[in-house]
Amino acid sequence: MVAPRRATPADIAFIMAAERRPGYDRLVGRFDEDVHRANLADDNWLYFIGLDDKGVPQGFAILQDRNKPDGNEFLRRIAVSNAGGGFGKPFLAAIVDWVFTQTDAKRFYLHVRNANTRACHVYTSLGFVSEGPESDEEPDSTTMALLKSRWR
Repeated sequence: MVAPRRATPADIAFIMAAERRPGYDRLVGRFDEDVHRANLADDNWLYFIGLDDKGVPQGFAILQDRNKPDGNEFLRRIAVSNAGGGFGKPFLAAIVDWVFTQTDAKRFYLHVRNANTRACHVYTSLGFVSEGPESDEEPDSTTMALLKSRWR
């Protein structure tokens, strides 16, 4: 069972270590510590830590642009400590469940690097669909979204 909890400043070292795993800079991205601290203090951002059944952190997720009244929730970043280890999909499913049960969001979306085939597979398996390139400036990144009406 994956249990997400809200992150605190004490989790920043774990978050930074997870997003700095080899290859994650190209696929996931990373922030400096001061950016994470500022984001955690800003109600426009929400950080989650994914805990395994022993209560050990295994991943994190960041929601951004939370104050927009447009019915959309944006997943800025998700990363796990052990990619391919089976934690990422249930963790993301728990985040999706939280979004659609705890907010008024009608659409949950993200941007994924096209080269991140593992992530694309996970998103598709949970019902996310491609909406096309993120933008003209980011043609190697795709927007994927899940509508609340398609959830579950």
